[in-house]
Parts: sequence; C-alpha cells; structure tokens
Amino acid sequence: MTSTAVSVRGLTPDRVWAPGEFVYRDPDSGKGISTHSMMKCFRRCPKQFEYKYIQRLKPKILGRPLRFGTWMHSLLEVWYKTGDMDAVKAMHQRYRNEFAKLFDEEKIDLGDLPRDVWRTFHSYLWHYKNDPWKVHEVEFTLEVELPDGSLYRCRLDMLIENQYGLWIVDHKNHKTLPDLNFRLLDAQSALYVWAALKNKIPIQGHIWNYLISKPPTMPELLKSGARFSKKTLPNTDYPTLVRAIRAAGFDARDYAHDLNRLRNMQYQPGEMQTSTHFRRDILEKTPALLKRVATEGYQTHLRMNAYRWDKVQAVERVVDRSCSFMCSYKELCTMELFGGDTTQLRRRNFKEADPMDYYQDERPGQEGGE
Repeated sequence: MTSTAVSVRGLTPDRVWAPGEFVYRDPDSGKGISTHSMMKCFRRCPKQFEYKYIQRLKPKILGRPLRFGTWMHSLLEVWYKTGDMDAVKAMHQRYRNEFAKLFDEEKIDLGDLPRDVWRTFHSYLWHYKNDPWKVHEVEFTLEVELPDGSLYRCRLDMLIENQYGLWIVDHKNHKTLPDLNFRLLDAQSALYVWAALKNKIPIQGHIWNYLISKPPTMPELLKSGARFSKKTLPNTDYPTLVRAIRAAGFDARDYAHDLNRLRNMQYQPGEMQTSTHFRRDILEKTPALLKRVATEGYQTHLRMNAYRWDKVQAVERVVDRSCSFMCSYKELCTMELFGGDTTQLRRRNFKEADPMDYYQDERPGQEGGE
C-alpha cells in the first residue's frame, strides 16, 4: 500500500501516519511491534484503538479499578522480586504520597484506597503463606518474530516453578472471580504460553493469580456494640476477623466457629480453594490450541497494521453496552460523532503518552505519571 503520509488529528505536528506502516515501531530496533492488548482493542473497536494507539491519548484521571490494580501489581512485583517488606512499604508510601496530591473530589470517588490496598496485600500474604512457588523471573518481556518480520511482544508478571514444573503467572484484579468459560477461551494466556515456548522456555501452562479488587470486609458492630453483625462475617477473612476481635476487645472463643471456617480457607497446595477473595487457576494449553490462537493473532496483526488510519472519518465505531464500562473515550467519541468541538475535552481529560508503557507510566515517580 502506497500513500503520502498524512497528519492525524490530536497528535503533535511532527508525528504523521502513512498507510501500510506499522502502528507501533520499537524505538531501538525500528521493527514493528504488536501486543495482545493492541489486538484485543482493535478487535473490540477500531475507534477505541485509534484514540489509544494512533492518537496516543491516555486519560488523566484513572478510575478505582485501574488505580487499585496498578498499585497492587507494584506491591506484588516488589515482594516477589525482593521478599523485603521494607521495600514493599517504601513502594506503598510512594503511592500514598501520590494519592495525597489528588483533589478531594477524586479521593471521594476512590474511597480509602491506600488502606484498602494495604489490607488486601496483607490478606494475600497470609492466604498464600504455604505457597510452594519458587520464583525465577518477575516482570520480564518476551518477543517472537512474526512471518512479516515484525515482533509479537508480551510483558509477563512472573515465571515460577512448583512441584509440577515451570508456569507463567498473570496477576488479575476483578470485581468478581471469573468463571471457567473465560479461561478456556482467553487468547492472552495462550499467546503468552506460545511466546514462552517459542523462546524455548519449557513451561507447563498458565496460572491466573486472581484477587478481588476490594479488601475482605471489616466486621461491623451491632448498634448495641455487643457483637459483630452476622451479615458481614461471610465476606471477611481470618486475619481481618482476628484484628477486628482484638480491636473490639472481644473474646476470640465467642467466634471460634467463624475463625475455624475462615482459617480453613487458607490456600493449601492440591486442595480445593474456597476463598471468596483469592484464587489461582491453572490451565494447560495444547499445541493445536496454541497454533490456532497464534494464527488468529497474526491475522488480526495484519488487519490492524493495514487499516486505513489516515481516513479519520471512516474509522469504524463498535457501539454496545460495554462502551460505558470498557472504554475511556466514550464522551470524546460521542462528541465527535455529533460534530462537536473536542478541543477543551481533550485538553481537560487526556494527555499524550506512550500506550505501550501501560503500568510504568502510572507509577509514582515515573515520567508521564500522575
């Protein structure tokens, strides 16, 4: 495909888009780069992809799920890299300092995020106290050369070893724990396994390290103050209930049944997982499945990089109910669709940033971070 390079609305004047070029090139090697996040976004909605990867717009204000996930992800990274609680506390304090700079309105929307993250982290450590993992790598990148000479790149959270072999681990924060159908159809985990095997890492499969994006419920006292409400006990965990009993000055023997029930939810290798806040799910991928997913991914890669991003008015929108909770650009998209001037909206709500620097760009002290 040949065409004169054209300027794209929303970008700095010296940045242009020429049809047929790769959407993203590695600044060091000059090779085209595709990731699962790029392909997933393109499949969902080309217009969303344009905002994120062509115009490189990133929301200035992050919602609670993303802030919670990024914060927790950083604490887990430090913990698994160093095993040093002081280092974890230092990282947590950096996030707390950034949180303190937010406007009061933002803090109200986010709630007591510092306390929620810290309680969840401590509950996580207690829950996996008997964890047999041996950690080999934390936050590492894999690349696979594609048939057109470009690269598929993925950033993996961990490479661990247990009694069954090597596994890729992906930390995931969700409002509720996903079901089996998602894991069976998930392309991201399959591409990660495929990339590892292509790099001659003999992994067995993929582990989803799920965390609920809210801490275990703090037991509430009845109006009389005589005991805890029974409604709040099912959604707590053992260390949280122990702290609540001590703070209230209650006799632990009065809550022996609940304490035993919650203690038995602690993770034990090979046993059924019953926690309502943490779960690790393992799924092995067959060679045939990996080949199908990789073939589909390459087809998306080709379509994505051949798309006519220069024809701004023709970039397609895929509109459904998920726009309200899966897209950060819905207000901008709506205003443009109706022909409004988006200059002020862009300036107020977005910044231009590298979309490939997803986590790093939001960490305290990182260039471009809030």
